[in-house]
Amino acid sequence: MKTPADRFPELGLTRSTADAYGNHAIDEFLAGRISRRDLLRYASVIGLSLVGGVLNAPSARAQAAGGASNQTIRVAHLTPAGAVDPLTVMDAASLALLNQTGEFLIDDDGEKLTLKPALALSWKPNDKGDAWTFKLRENVKFHDGQTFTAKDVVATFDRLADPASGSAALSVLKGVLLKGGAKVVDDHTVSFHLDAPNGNFPYYVSSDNYNAEILPANYAGDYEKTFIGTGPFKLEKYQPKVGASFVRNPDYWGDKALPQRVQFSFYADEQAQLPALQGHQADVMGMFTVQGGAGIPNNPDHKAVGVKSSTHRQIHMRNDNPLFKDKRER
Repeated sequence: MKTPADRFPELGLTRSTADAYGNHAIDEFLAGRISRRDLLRYASVIGLSLVGGVLNAPSARAQAAGGASNQTIRVAHLTPAGAVDPLTVMDAASLALLNQTGEFLIDDDGEKLTLKPALALSWKPNDKGDAWTFKLRENVKFHDGQTFTAKDVVATFDRLADPASGSAALSVLKGVLLKGGAKVVDDHTVSFHLDAPNGNFPYYVSSDNYNAEILPANYAGDYEKTFIGTGPFKLEKYQPKVGASFVRNPDYWGDKALPQRVQFSFYADEQAQLPALQGHQADVMGMFTVQGGAGIPNNPDHKAVGVKSSTHRQIHMRNDNPLFKDKRER
C-alpha cells in the first residue's frame, strides 16, 4: 500500500513531522534524557516518517490518477511553535513547511535506511576519512533565479557551524565540522575538512540533519518572507498562526510537483484538525491517535495509512511490587 509520501513526495510528509510522528523521541529530548544527536540518530532510523496519516479518499484518488494537475491539496496542520527558520527550527510543524521549498545535499530514505542523491550527486572520503568531497547537481536554481553552486553549500554550513549564529545544528556539528571547514573546489564541487575522521559524515549533511537545508550564499534572514530554496514548491503566502500556501515550481530541476498548490491551515491540536478532515475542509492530516481518531479507520471517506516505525510509548511497572514480579502478569 502506498503512503502519502509515495503519492505526494512534494508534501514533505516523510521527514517533516518529527514531534507529531516521533513523539517518544521528542519527549525524551525535551526532557533532557537524550541529546539532539541521539534524536537525529532516531530520526534516521524511522525516517521521521508518517506513523499514521489520513487522506480524504476522493482527493487521493484524483491525484493518484495521473501527472501534474491544477488541484490543491489542503492540509490540516499543527501550528508552528515559533518563527520558521531553517537555522533554528526544531518543531515538526515548521519542518513540514520547510520541506515544501527546501532541499538537502542528500536525502535519507527512511524506508530502506540508505542515502540518496539530492543536491549532491555523489560523495566520497579521503583515505583517512577526515575529508569528504561532494559533487553537486548542475542546472539547479533557487526560487529567485539564482544558480545553485558550491558557494551556497559553503555559506550554509559556515552559518550552521558558527557558534555565534544560534544554529540548532551546533550539537550535531560540534567536534565534527568547524566554521570554515567547508571549501569551494569549483562551482559544482565542495570539500568538507573535518575535525577528525568520521564515516557517518554524509548523514550529518543529509535530511537527517533537518537544519541543513541549503540556502543561497547571500541569504540574510527573514525566511518567512521568502521560504527561499530549490525545491518543487515555492512560497505563495505565509500568515503566522493562520496558514501557508505553496505553488508548483515550474523551474524545478526534478519531476514537477503533482498538485498545483499545497495549502496548510494551522490548528492548535488534533481535536481541531479532525473536524476539518471529517468536514472535508482538509484532504490530509499528518497523524491521529487511537483515542481521538476512533471514527477514522472505518469511514469510507478517509484512508488511514501507516508505515513502519520505531515510535513507541513506554509503560513503567514496579517490579518490586508482588503484582508485577511475575513476567506473565507484566
